[in-house]
Amino acid sequence: MREATLESNHFFKRMLVLAIPIAIQTLLTSSLNMVDSIMVGQLGVDSIAAVGVGNKITTILILVLQGFGTGAAIFVSQYWGKKDLQGIRKILLLTLNIVTVFSILFTALILIFTNTIISIFTNDSGVIQISAGYLRIVSLSYLVTAFTIVFSTVLRSMGEVKLPLYISILAIGMNTGLNYLWIFGKFGFAEMGVDGAALATLIARIVQAVLLFLLVSKSLSLSIRKLRINEMLDVSLVRRYFSITIPSIINHAAWTLGETSYFWVYAQMGTNELAAVTLVDPLLFLFMALFIGLSDASQVMIGNSIGAHKTDLAFADAKRFLALTAGLSVVAGIFIVLVTPYFLSIYNINDEVEWFAKSVLIVYAFLVIGKMLNMVNNIGVLRAGGDTKFVLYIDMIGVWAIGLPLAIMGAFNLHLPIFVVYGLANSHEYIRAFLGIKRTLSHKWIRNVTIDIDKKESVS
Repeated sequence: MREATLESNHFFKRMLVLAIPIAIQTLLTSSLNMVDSIMVGQLGVDSIAAVGVGNKITTILILVLQGFGTGAAIFVSQYWGKKDLQGIRKILLLTLNIVTVFSILFTALILIFTNTIISIFTNDSGVIQISAGYLRIVSLSYLVTAFTIVFSTVLRSMGEVKLPLYISILAIGMNTGLNYLWIFGKFGFAEMGVDGAALATLIARIVQAVLLFLLVSKSLSLSIRKLRINEMLDVSLVRRYFSITIPSIINHAAWTLGETSYFWVYAQMGTNELAAVTLVDPLLFLFMALFIGLSDASQVMIGNSIGAHKTDLAFADAKRFLALTAGLSVVAGIFIVLVTPYFLSIYNINDEVEWFAKSVLIVYAFLVIGKMLNMVNNIGVLRAGGDTKFVLYIDMIGVWAIGLPLAIMGAFNLHLPIFVVYGLANSHEYIRAFLGIKRTLSHKWIRNVTIDIDKKESVS
């Protein structure tokens, strides 16, 4: 009994050390876009909708980049359990090369076809015009955003969470200050409106990426200059990386396309509906950040244990994460309902948009348990063991076979209100949660992905 208590205490202590800084960092990093939404919210419904469309398009890239990051995180966390820094260096360089090519191509696509892409989501000419200027500027930040995701993933998987948090605090402070100057034209600066928000985001992203690079290259001795050509051409590692990562990439891409399709459905229902689902994002992400912290903490802790060949500890920690997530989700749902009226009062919106947004938030409060269990169990626990194919299967079924058909039917055939369509679109959360938890309890997900890649466990 005493041994079990000590093990439980150790779990909670390490979990909090990882989860709290990760949650805060996630919130602050994502807030570089959310600050835009909140501050632009003072400019009216068209500006809210325009930034919402721009951020949704940006999110497509970010989620796909996180697919590459997930592959890196699985390897890095297990390599760190073995104290193999050479393996981490290889994964870092491989992932950086991939995300560089992908983000540059995505940026070019956005700059060439800006209006065409925006018009997929809305046919409101005013919203398209505002969103185009915002998106062209924000797209210039995509490369450094890719670097930020990779550097943060590597540091987090090695248990380094405090310094990246401080960098995120600096970035969000810079973004907020520049937003104030450029959106509203304060202290002699030109009033740029939505374009000012985009420029502030670009500069904050650049500063954040540079500081994270310095932290990776100097503080953790992961300088790319130390890599030899044979390390960059490790065929065995490349093959294993893609076998684990490709399902995750497809998963993120398919999930992103599905979520984007939901957003398209909401946008076709009207500008007020689009504004409503856009302006609730900052509040929802306040709660999501907590569970992202738990998810990433579970991936680090369980991945480290698997890499160190402590599979019993990995399974025990997985069950603890599930229990903790379920309890905190109930609290989060109650809190969302209570805080909704106060949150909506900060926006300059009409009564219809306010009613739509309030209804969406109440529906979300009932979905939050399933959604957060999926985030921690499927994204954190199962992927820590390299079980990316199973996660891909259940996510594809949930989004494409259940959520999207129900959303389309509700919006276009039954002409239901936005909050009902939103609930139908996300109804798959509980089905995926059931299947994911069943998989975790089966032990089938536990896999050491570093075996046979590199026989030497070096700390050089």
